[in-house]
Parts: sequence; C-alpha cells; structure tokens
Amino acid sequence: MQRVKYLYMALMVLILLSGCGNSNEEEKKELVKPIKYGVVESFGGLTTRTFNGITQSGSETKLSFRTGGLITRLNVGVGQRIKKNQLLAQLDQTDVLLALQQAQADVTNTKIQMETASSSFERVKQLYQTNNASLSDYEKAKSTLSSAQSSYEISLKRLDLQRSQVSYTTITAPMSGIVSSVHVGTNEVVSPGHIILTMSNEDASDIEAQAGVPEKYISQIKQGSPTKIRIPTLSNEFDGVITEVGYTSSGGTYPVITSLANTTDELRPGMPVEVTFTFGNENQQKQLIVPVKAVSEDESGQFVYALSPINNEVYEVKKKAIEIGRLTSEGFIVRSGLALDQIVAVAGLRTLYDGMKVSLLTQE
Repeated sequence: MQRVKYLYMALMVLILLSGCGNSNEEEKKELVKPIKYGVVESFGGLTTRTFNGITQSGSETKLSFRTGGLITRLNVGVGQRIKKNQLLAQLDQTDVLLALQQAQADVTNTKIQMETASSSFERVKQLYQTNNASLSDYEKAKSTLSSAQSSYEISLKRLDLQRSQVSYTTITAPMSGIVSSVHVGTNEVVSPGHIILTMSNEDASDIEAQAGVPEKYISQIKQGSPTKIRIPTLSNEFDGVITEVGYTSSGGTYPVITSLANTTDELRPGMPVEVTFTFGNENQQKQLIVPVKAVSEDESGQFVYALSPINNEVYEVKKKAIEIGRLTSEGFIVRSGLALDQIVAVAGLRTLYDGMKVSLLTQE
C-alpha cells in the first residue's frame, strides 16, 4: 500500500514538471506584433513608380438587344473573328413577325379606304361644282378623305415602328473584330440592355494598358506624359503615352490609361502589365523623405524604428538615429541615416524596442 502511494506521488510530480516545462516553452515563444509602416521615398528630381495593370482593347464594344426575349440563335464563340454586319445573335421573332404582318395588313386596308374616299370626294366635288350636290355632301366627302389619309399615315408609322421592333431582335457586328467574351447562351431569356457579348478590334495597335494609381500620386499624372510598359508574359517593354486620367477612384486607386507604341501581334486584351510612371522635376535636387509619424526623439536626438525582413512575413525592429531637415508636405527631408525604400514603423513607437519581431499590416 505504501509503495502504491509513492508511485502515485511520483506520477503527480512528473505531471507538474511537464506542465511547467510547457509553460516555460510558451513563454519563450515571442509574439509577432502587427504594426503600421511607411516607406522612405525620394523627393525632388525625377523619380519613377511602377503600378500593376492590364491590357485592354481601345475600341471594346459591349453588345445587347434593345428588346427582351428568348435567345434562339447565338452564332459566336470566344476568340472568333467576325466581320462587319455579320449576324451574331437573334431573339424569338414569332410575336414581332405576327405584329409586323398585322401592321402590313393595316397599311393595305387604310390605303384602300383612302383611295375609295379620294374617288368619292372627286365625284362629289364635280357634282358640287355643277350644283348637283349640296355643300354638306361636299364637306362630308372632304372630311372622310382627310380621315382616311390620316389613318393611312398612322398605319405607315406603325409599320415602320414594327419593322424597328423586328430589327431589335437581332444583333449584327458594328465592326470587324474578335469576340472577347460571351455572357449568355441559347434558350436564355434576357431583358433589354443585358450585355450579350463583348467584341474588340483585332488590330494590335488598338491595345492599351490600364493601371491603378494610388491617390498619393494621381495629382502628378498628366495626360500626354511618357510611360514605360512591361508585359511579363511576353518579356517585352513598350513605350507609352498617357491618354486618359481617371477622375474618380475605384478600390482606392484611380484608373490611368496609356497607349502603346510599337505593338506586336502577340498582344491580347487581358494581359497583366507593369506601367512605370516618371514623377518630379529634373531641375530640383533629389532628396529622401521619411513619414512624419515615423520620427521620434529622445535625449540622443531624432530616431526611427527601421524594419528589416527576416522572412516574407516577419521583420526585426532596429532603432536608427537619423538627421532630418525641413518639413515638407510629404514628410521630413532625411539628411542622413536612411536609404531609399527603407521600411519604417509609423505607429505604436512607444511599444517597440531593438530586436522585436513584427509583421506588416496591410496598407489600405
């Protein structure tokens, strides 16, 4: 009995020691704190920034029906080359063709009524001129002819309208090109204005690049400025010129469209691109700028917390003394202590220390 008691006590001691070991091991694990960061940038002179984008057709056209109905014919597929005026899609025409036949019959009937009224009017007119018909008979015949003429003109307009309704049930190619995308299939019911397909000009010289430029740089983008455009999938670089600068943002960036020079037949809409823009004034001296929120001060002077990458996700904090100059709208001018594109912390500086492990918060 005494032996069992000792074994039980030894087992409990082992469990406690094991728990303490795990606790110490957990304490040794260093927490990685996410923080906001900024980047040391250049100020003055000429600088470049590269933003991602995508190629697109400069004359992309979205096609849709002007009326709704059931799609009975869809004669195209993605990538198909089409010619101008080629029939691309058609809706069920049963109802509109019946209405067209009725409109044609109405025109025939009203035309006969108008011709009959005209003959009657001419006969009454001659009788009236020879005093063989009364004024009331003459006015009645005249009124009947006028009414028949109005009915005929209205039926002609209805016929034109019905012909237009028939034409609204078909889509023909407004130009020669290539089908970029098809959004529906046969036997689908679509509403007026619903996009059926998108087509692009097949000429490679019509290809342009659209890139998203952050708010910070959009004011420096000017129409007509040169750019450099790289297409990684083709390993080609093209000269470009800015043709359009977006006025409203989409997802935090402004769309900027650049035309491409010296294009090749390998270019296609939808290819990823890297568009490089040039900013600044070549007559100004080039200097480094650090964000205002990154700079702190102690008894030794100004300093920042630089972030050095350990791996793709974790960075090590290092306190760096710096010398700053005047304050600009972009931040403090750096006289010494930092390098271009160096990453620095811009929030929670009081909680940071040398050697601390942090991660970077995603910038909005």
